[in-house]
Amino acid sequence: MKQYITLLSLFLTINVLSAQVPGELKWKENISKNHISLQTQWNHKYEKGKPKKDGYRNFSKTYDRNGNIIEEIYYQSGKQGSIDQKLSYKYDKKENKIEYINTKGAEGKILFKQSITYDNSGNKIREERYNGSDDEIIKYNYDSKNRIIEIIRTDVNGNVAQKRNFIYSNNLSTITILDGNNKAIGKIINKYDSEQNLIEATEYEADGKIKEQFYYTFQNKLLKEKTKYIFENFNYTETYKHDTKGNLLEVNREQPKGSSFLSSIYTYDSKGNLIEEQWYDDDPTDYSKKTYIYSSKGVLEKVEVYYAAYKYKMQYRYEYKYFR
Repeated sequence: MKQYITLLSLFLTINVLSAQVPGELKWKENISKNHISLQTQWNHKYEKGKPKKDGYRNFSKTYDRNGNIIEEIYYQSGKQGSIDQKLSYKYDKKENKIEYINTKGAEGKILFKQSITYDNSGNKIREERYNGSDDEIIKYNYDSKNRIIEIIRTDVNGNVAQKRNFIYSNNLSTITILDGNNKAIGKIINKYDSEQNLIEATEYEADGKIKEQFYYTFQNKLLKEKTKYIFENFNYTETYKHDTKGNLLEVNREQPKGSSFLSSIYTYDSKGNLIEEQWYDDDPTDYSKKTYIYSSKGVLEKVEVYYAAYKYKMQYRYEYKYFR
């Protein structure tokens, strides 16, 4: 079930906003449209103002015919062909992810494994996870309106580690967090507008003190503003500007003591391809930048990268294999 807002984090930290990376959907569309099966990125360092001819392979990504990533292989820098990590994915017929495995090195030691089961409505109902040493099972239960009402995390023997109970009343949902002994260890209260956009989220500690607060403003389902407080102290506000197609253009960030700056800028071509992104590192007056170069068919060919904090330039070059 694909949503902008998710309440399924099993940790005490509020994790409520899940947005697409700018350009991500268009990249997937172009991968599928051009029948790409494999993408390999080569990194070329700059020397005397130009990218060096000899580069090193950074990663390769394998895709299915729908443009979904089914395997990522990341290589160790300076060790040609030496695998650092491998990530593999499986999907069902509805393109829901049903398996994810992260392994280390050529020997394939499992760092993390996740298996997911869905019901006929596309709701996630079960996860099996392995973190390299321990297994856990997470079960999700829903009411007749397909609203999540319970999340239970157990070990393989059924011993409960954590439980979350959801109660709905008008435009509020209250999530009570319980430990393995059924003792309340926290609470989250979420508030929604008339279009079911999450507009307020407050997390409480076991003693009732407010831990974190988030406030959201939406317009036509697009996030326009997000504000965060930690222990009732202002942390930041981000405002978002979009074009008429819904593409994110700018992110402005306000921090304590009144400092405000443009933290990210995105530019697109007439076809909706992301062609440039700028972001600040430590100094908001000097932005890092990525410039994306495409073929006439929308296939990403090169990315010119500048990291402002290090005054460092790099070129990413891409090679492809195609489905027959």
